[in-house]
Amino acid sequence: MRSMKTVALWLTLAIAQFLSVHQAAASVTALQTFFNEVSSLEAQFTQRVTDERGMLLEQSSGIFSLSRPGKFRWDYRAEDGASSARGTQIVADGEYLYMYDPELKQMSQRRLQDALGQVPSLLLVQSEADIEHHFVITELGLTDGLTWVALKPRDPDAGYQQLMIGFFEQQISQIVLLDGLGNETRLQLTGLRENLSLPAGRFSIKAPAGTDILFQ
Repeated sequence: MRSMKTVALWLTLAIAQFLSVHQAAASVTALQTFFNEVSSLEAQFTQRVTDERGMLLEQSSGIFSLSRPGKFRWDYRAEDGASSARGTQIVADGEYLYMYDPELKQMSQRRLQDALGQVPSLLLVQSEADIEHHFVITELGLTDGLTWVALKPRDPDAGYQQLMIGFFEQQISQIVLLDGLGNETRLQLTGLRENLSLPAGRFSIKAPAGTDILFQ
């Protein structure tokens, strides 16, 4: 469960930091343009985690929502009961970051400002974040109809080796993360909608009765 939450946060970082990209490469420029023109988005996602041999470790799906500035939400649901992430929610409401774990009946809460140095995805709330400070960027070219960019973290303690992002016509289609153990997490977005009016409660969360609240 913890690994899935971490993956979600890492993947959100990859999306958010493209807001301040200043690269000449066509793929990076297209991705930057897309995000600069989109104030909100919502998409279905599927997530598959495989080991270095290609064996399936985890499979899940859900809905990802984003509203600038500083708000995002990951809602996980199970895939035929195979995922341990049923009901997991990760929400940033512009002031706090919440992580709800229904299996442990726990929800953690911390201020976004306090978490910025510990949770890299929260660079989403920084309007002038520069991706070059965090990644070495390599354009990988066209594969299977998608243009790919690789991002290698400059921080040796990042906990993962590389992110790869594939997009089609300024829309993100796939994100792939390779962790330090050689496991691959592949996330595919479908049905992406841009600049839609999201309800005010989309980026709020209320823990069920009996949930332990952990303030960090």
